[in-house]
Amino acid sequence: MNKKISFAGPSITEKEASYVLDAVWNGWYENYDNYVKKLEKTFADYIGVRYAIATHCCTVALHLAAASLGLCDQDEVIVTDFSWVATAYAIKYTGAKCVFVDIDPDTWTIDPSCIRKAITSKTKAIMLVHTFGHPADMEEILKIAQEYGLYVIEDAAPSIAAQYKGRRVGSFGDLSCFSFQGGKMTVSGEGGILLTDNETLYEKAKLLSSMGRTDSQAAFWSDKLGYQYTMNNITASLALAQIERVDELLDKKRQLFSFYYNQLKTIKGIKMIKEKEGYMSNYCYPSLLLEGYSKNQRDSILDKLKALNIHARPGFPQMSRFPEFEQRFENPVARMVEERGISLPSAANMTEEDVDFVCKSLLSFL
Repeated sequence: MNKKISFAGPSITEKEASYVLDAVWNGWYENYDNYVKKLEKTFADYIGVRYAIATHCCTVALHLAAASLGLCDQDEVIVTDFSWVATAYAIKYTGAKCVFVDIDPDTWTIDPSCIRKAITSKTKAIMLVHTFGHPADMEEILKIAQEYGLYVIEDAAPSIAAQYKGRRVGSFGDLSCFSFQGGKMTVSGEGGILLTDNETLYEKAKLLSSMGRTDSQAAFWSDKLGYQYTMNNITASLALAQIERVDELLDKKRQLFSFYYNQLKTIKGIKMIKEKEGYMSNYCYPSLLLEGYSKNQRDSILDKLKALNIHARPGFPQMSRFPEFEQRFENPVARMVEERGISLPSAANMTEEDVDFVCKSLLSFL
């Protein structure tokens, strides 16, 4: 049997082990949140914002972001139609309505021209995604947001270290959220973090993240409905060690993409998703579109790769077609990527020889 080539997975070293061991032995009593505080400060400084809240996972960070804006069932939020469903559910949790719009065929990120067409008097915010580590067109998105007085939430779940015109993603919107889930570039098993430069939004999110407690009147006093969304110290210790190695981990992801790109860039029927000029992707999940192929043909190729112990992944289904939501726009590009998109394995334990095997296998099935 061939070596199992995993879709994603982390690089863990002695640094991570030592931090976690220290948190297990010493991260209690007066030190119960020392790694949490270190992680929040380190991450905020790295992205270039003032405030951070470490959370149980990125989904709850996104919910905190939406809730801190005071979204309710009278509001609409414009959302990309190509993402893991947590992006949309975070809005749905508040009662606000998701209005799904199409994506750019070259980056798979939200298309600003589609945002403009979707704005109504009820629109309150834009929820974008830096898809698979490729930045969205922040300049145009922020221009639209300013013109119409809209909030901007960056779902940067897989996108740590990605940059837009020399500035790190997560530093543009009113709020941004990243993930440390085990398939991301930097991991803590589960975990997420919310970032903002807005002190008012930070205080609202902080209150909500800890059961609405302020201790303003008595211990365990709760001022409003809140959630238990905070991260624990042991999880934070692992995330911190990963963040301190972020440049090394980024180099590995970009190296794997270059191996793929060099072999697949000239192949007829394959369109690689490559960073645009002025953008820097972290290439968390190297992806391609099979041009001229059907969904059934794409699915057959994925099945054949799986039989060789190669774990590749299809494009996300359109969230607008899920039972929980309504579809206002057809979003044909998102539908095309759903049917013909493939994300290739990029686990940290992969070698150039592994990429070569994946590419040769893929090409043999075309």
